[in-house]
Amino acid sequence: MEVVMLAGLTVLLALLYAGVGLKKIGEHEQGVVLRFGRFMRVVPPGLQLIVPFVDELRRVDLRTLAVEERIDPSFGTGMVRMWDEPWPARSPDATVIGVGTPIRIVGMEGKYIVVAPTP
Repeated sequence: MEVVMLAGLTVLLALLYAGVGLKKIGEHEQGVVLRFGRFMRVVPPGLQLIVPFVDELRRVDLRTLAVEERIDPSFGTGMVRMWDEPWPARSPDATVIGVGTPIRIVGMEGKYIVVAPTP
């Protein structure tokens, strides 16, 4: 009788551990495992097992965010409003982009956002 109770308790604890420790990471994400707040590893999409109450899994979205902005003259020359903040910007070929022209972000060069007119 004691063996059956011990086996049942073991199965119950294993199911509880798997239920708390199994994490699903979406196909557009990667996971970062932190153990007591320190980086341990990067895990790919799919089912991942972590140590409950010790490890923390943070999901990182890898999708590209498309944002359309316009040149705003209220911030001054060479500034772009992004998320309601001024950012220094320039075009990749040093052309002048008119006020109110829809732009897209091409990349970053140092502290500058490189923008181009939306075709």
